[in-house]
Amino acid sequence: MAFIEPFVITQEDTNVTQSDGTAESLQDLFSYRVPTGLVIVLRPGDPFKIHIDETDSSVGQNTSLVYVIIKDATGEEIKPLLGPMQYANFSASGVGEFQDEDKIVRLGIGREIRVREQEYIVVQVKNATPYADKDLSWFSLECHRER
Repeated sequence: MAFIEPFVITQEDTNVTQSDGTAESLQDLFSYRVPTGLVIVLRPGDPFKIHIDETDSSVGQNTSLVYVIIKDATGEEIKPLLGPMQYANFSASGVGEFQDEDKIVRLGIGREIRVREQEYIVVQVKNATPYADKDLSWFSLECHRER
């Protein structure tokens, strides 16, 4: 019998790959590959938090666009979960708002979605300029895992 428990995915997870974003293009900033033997369960209203810093050490521009998508195991087929959403929705004057429950961004999906092993949950960013810095940026997706 499957066991479902709360789970949080962040950039620190060993199944996350990271790459710096490029100005004026949509880039995969963080990509979580669901490990063998697990299923990630996303539910309507699951909280998603992100903080973007840029390579020039400034906080991400409020006009930057954020997307959260699912890619299949080949990395090709895409299913959108969130976005495009301006980074301003995640921040208040450049400082992330992660305490006030009424201001936290939540997945706007209409039903439960299961992300199967070897599929990807990807955080994409389109920055104006300069570049999103993977080492200074972070994210958090509160969800559930089934094992």
